[in-house]
Amino acid sequence: MNTSKLLAGRLSGLIVVGAVTLMAAPQSAYGDAEPVQADSGTTEGQTGLPGLPGLLSGSRWGIIGRNTLGGPNAVLREGPYGRTGTAFAATQAPPYGQGSLGIIVGSGNDKIAFGNETIFAGDRLSSIRTLRYWVFAGVDSLAGVSLPNITIEADPNVGTADYTSLVYLPDSSTSPSAPATRTPNVWQQYDASTTGSRWYATGATGTAIGCTQATPCSFADLKTRLPNAVVSLSLGFSKGRDNPFVGAVDGLQVNNTVYDFEFSGVRTRLAR
Repeated sequence: MNTSKLLAGRLSGLIVVGAVTLMAAPQSAYGDAEPVQADSGTTEGQTGLPGLPGLLSGSRWGIIGRNTLGGPNAVLREGPYGRTGTAFAATQAPPYGQGSLGIIVGSGNDKIAFGNETIFAGDRLSSIRTLRYWVFAGVDSLAGVSLPNITIEADPNVGTADYTSLVYLPDSSTSPSAPATRTPNVWQQYDASTTGSRWYATGATGTAIGCTQATPCSFADLKTRLPNAVVSLSLGFSKGRDNPFVGAVDGLQVNNTVYDFEFSGVRTRLAR
């Protein structure tokens, strides 16, 4: 039995809704970007499967249960591959490596939250200079479809509230924050930290600073209006409750670190 078949057999069925099993994989399988150890639960030289060296980051990534409702699905997977031309074959690979975080939200009553509740805690909002990610919408039309967003749970340090969610709105953001033309079944990048971005803060904080869902502001304005805000409980992806969605996300970039979602786990890379 060759190594690839052995690896596939060992990994089959290990990643399920609500619990992500992480195992090391050969570094060479994930492209030319260099992994870094920003949040690694292992060290270089340790191994996952016997005889297979690896550098694995991501033991702290997973479904955020307290922010998840109904029966949605978030799973580390291979692909998906997009179609960028008229050929039958899907050949556009995920932006990093070979995999992504697949997301399925079956109804408007469902909500999924997937992120990291450890490594960003205590970071100042003002220290986040770059915040980007890639989305694949596996639908025939984007009409009436809301894409997964970035959500930051934060202590705003404004007014009396000690909690708010800071939510990026990919659907109402404009270029260069969002693609000038949104296209289904291909990978497209969203830059939540640049001109054209639309954000809001939940609860009393949004009203106090003038960044509500009805009157969103840019990321630059959000940071200006929340100069002392810190990440509190989590930073990650969220989808729902609004409308069904089938697709995937990948390549979450926070400053100079890219979090690459692969079937074998979440790997960290230097931004390229």
